Amino acid sequence: MKIEGAFLRSRVARRIVTLFVLSALLPIAAMAVFAFGHVRNLLIDQAHAQLAQLSENYGSTLYERMLAIDHQLRSMAASYEPDMRFSAEVQERLRTQFDGIAVREPDGRVRTLLGEATDVPLYPAGAQRHLASGESVLGSRVDANGRTHVFLMRPVRASVAASPTIIVEIDDEYLWGAPGTFPAFTDFCVIDDALAVLFCTQPQVPAAVRAFARDPGKLAAGRFDFQDDAGRQIANYREVFLAPRFFVHGWTVVSSRPEAAALAPITAFTKVFVPTTALALLFVALLSVNQVRRMLVPLERLIDGTRRAANKDFTTRVEVRGHDEFGELAESFNAMAARLGSQFTALTTLADIDRAILSRLDVDRVLETVVMRMRDIVPSDCVSVAVLDRNSTGMLRIYTRDQRREGALEVERSSWSQQDHDDLLAHTEGRWLDARQTTHAYTAPVRQLGAAWLFVLPIVWKQSAVGAVVLGFGSAGMLDEEERSRARDLGDRVGVAFATAAKDEQLYYQAHYDALTQLPNRLYFKDQLARRLVLAQRDRRRFALLFIDLDHFKNVNDSFGHAEGDEVLRQAADRLRHCVREADSLARLGGDEFTIILSEIRSARDAELVANNVIRAMAAGPFLVQSQEHFLNASIGIALYPADGSSVDELLRNADTAMYRAKESGRGRAVYFEERMNAAAQARVTFERDMRHAIEHSQFILYYQPQQSLATEAIAGVEALVRWNHPERGLLSPLNFIQLAEETGLIEPLGEWVLRSACSQFVSWRSRGLGIPRIAVNVSPRQFKQKTFLGMVTDVLAQTGMSPDALELEITETLLMDATRDVEITLSKLSGMGIRLALDDFGTGYSSLAYLKRFPVDIVKIDRSFVKDLPHDESSGAITAAIVAMAHALHKHVVAEGVTDAEQVAFLRNVRCDFVQGFQLSRPLPAAELDAFLASVDPSPATVHARAA
Repeated sequence: MKIEGAFLRSRVARRIVTLFVLSALLPIAAMAVFAFGHVRNLLIDQAHAQLAQLSENYGSTLYERMLAIDHQLRSMAASYEPDMRFSAEVQERLRTQFDGIAVREPDGRVRTLLGEATDVPLYPAGAQRHLASGESVLGSRVDANGRTHVFLMRPVRASVAASPTIIVEIDDEYLWGAPGTFPAFTDFCVIDDALAVLFCTQPQVPAAVRAFARDPGKLAAGRFDFQDDAGRQIANYREVFLAPRFFVHGWTVVSSRPEAAALAPITAFTKVFVPTTALALLFVALLSVNQVRRMLVPLERLIDGTRRAANKDFTTRVEVRGHDEFGELAESFNAMAARLGSQFTALTTLADIDRAILSRLDVDRVLETVVMRMRDIVPSDCVSVAVLDRNSTGMLRIYTRDQRREGALEVERSSWSQQDHDDLLAHTEGRWLDARQTTHAYTAPVRQLGAAWLFVLPIVWKQSAVGAVVLGFGSAGMLDEEERSRARDLGDRVGVAFATAAKDEQLYYQAHYDALTQLPNRLYFKDQLARRLVLAQRDRRRFALLFIDLDHFKNVNDSFGHAEGDEVLRQAADRLRHCVREADSLARLGGDEFTIILSEIRSARDAELVANNVIRAMAAGPFLVQSQEHFLNASIGIALYPADGSSVDELLRNADTAMYRAKESGRGRAVYFEERMNAAAQARVTFERDMRHAIEHSQFILYYQPQQSLATEAIAGVEALVRWNHPERGLLSPLNFIQLAEETGLIEPLGEWVLRSACSQFVSWRSRGLGIPRIAVNVSPRQFKQKTFLGMVTDVLAQTGMSPDALELEITETLLMDATRDVEITLSKLSGMGIRLALDDFGTGYSSLAYLKRFPVDIVKIDRSFVKDLPHDESSGAITAAIVAMAHALHKHVVAEGVTDAEQVAFLRNVRCDFVQGFQLSRPLPAAELDAFLASVDPSPATVHARAA
């Protein structure tokens, strides 16, 4: 190739020709070094990532195996019997999981159920409370041969001090895995919370791993390298958290691999890279010489640089060395490109963060973007962004990166004090801090990277500091005003991201969780149930749905107010949380209704066990609210998939139906759904609709039963009984509809109608000269507790013109058992008005003398269950005589109900009972027939009872 002399007269051309070879070789050599280094780093990082994933997977596998063993242990505890033995078949199956099973009796004796007798570890310190809560405790012991034995122990009965404890020794191969199942070239070691090595795939545990185990300052997850006899090793570790379930702080899984195995692909890469590089060098040489002949290389580079800048590439500098015109032009061009690039990068980064915020990206992703791209905007040596942890009060999450070494993003937690908050808020424009003098916890990560000076910018949201951006430098004052402005823009955007994420979380929580109990609400529950249906259909697995309703909860709201009722619901939710597993779903549908989805049950018996646990938890003790005790139980309906439904609505409806059957069966129990329940539920709905129609169209009527005085043998009055004249089913007694009226609230309008009708009839009798001194109306507890009850009684008396001393109200022991201050006041006011109070069905409930002493009761009514066997049954006679004597001692009158023959009358007269009523005297009669009956006898002062049930 011929080079003309005129070309060589140019100083730039001569320099380019002279230094051509170096100019061509150096970039390629640098690229080679960089490529090898970069590939090596990528392979090391890739190996660490794989090891991290293997550590996590192995840790998850260990945890799942521990859960399976814990579940097996729970089953053993549930079926434990003092003389418990395993059959040969069961022992063979258990040996796949356990080396031994033993029972430690309360007196310390150990009985072996499986395997050879071995030393059983004692309870770990402080484990008694964990065991008492019904959870298992994990322990280990090293024998004389250096072998580690892992044990799991659990009491047979939780919350019982003298309870046997089942202890299992876990089979090593089942727990740690068979030797042939581990990945090639990879070793695993497991370290317990006592910093001891429990398991290692290597015959000899590396000294570096033992040293790592004894390091108390290690994080929950991370990486480290070490040297052993086999060469340099790379390792990752991850902690498996076991404390909440097994009372140990956690196990740390360490996975390691030879560095040589990770770098094996470099050999193949070298075989391709070297010849490719040689060919590239030759091609560049030939092409460059040709171009130098044609034009000045610096000019070409400047043109190329201008083109890159036009394409928004500001990172590549135009390399022209020298003091000639091209050098000056190149320096000016590079300075302009760097400034434009910095501004463009800042705008691009801010735009990316804005898009992340607008697309509702989580705060962690926004913070990662800010930290990783901070150097593109502000030339700091290291950077960290600290923000409040919304899930932990008084804690910060700090994202840190060493910019000088292109370090990875590190995340750690630190404390956050009110002083930190006030200090940041006082310097909203940012300030410089000497790293050697500041002690703020949020600056520690940057100080640990060697920064001498710190520039701290607060992150402000709603007039409060929620974090800080910390930039580290070798010296102070290295930021100009433009760079400080960019840093403030980034801090402002972190604040916006924090606010956006907080708002999104708040909206999501409000939409999917119950504000009172913090449990999933109906919407979230139905979504969870739908997902469970899809999984169950795909995997062909069964699950159960429990529909829970608190018994008599409405009494709490009615008697003590909704605020106290809300606190009871919160306490009930806490008890329910302790009855479910992590894999199960607990939700509050509304009111006092809760649901539980039991995932992957093995049999219908599993659902019954959980339901019984819930019932026991509800009845375990009183709900204490403001020194007031409330005793509640739960009725539970159980629906099984797929037997009881294949859709969300069908399962929920059938579980609800089963729950109502539980209530009808006496409450405080669990009932499985049966198809016939649907028919019963539909009939119940129809009957309720008919009852509402009956109240609106006056289908109810009153019957009256006379009462006789044993002292004068005169008619003492009548008891009015409500009847339902059903258009299709005929005349119905109270047994057919009163309970439904109580449950649906219809008892309130029905009770008011009975009271008004009875009073009107009484006034009518008086106006016609019938000498009936009183009439009594039975009042249900629900009706009595209404705040409007006293006013309603007063209005009825005023509107009908009836005298208060002619009215008697009949109440039950249930009302007195749950009597609040408001109930006592109402009773006192009624008694003060002259209205007489009668205690109905005495002897069938608690029959407490305290009721008769504490409350203004005038009459005691002996239940018919004691009267029906008189005088032949000695027990009934003794109880009846005792009730009469007790009532007379307290100056109360006594009425015996259900008297059917003369012998009973004679006995009651002999024990000085005051009044009797029953078929011996007369059956219940309508008002017209009662007129004729009263006219046929000599009317005397009496009490007439009107029963609304």
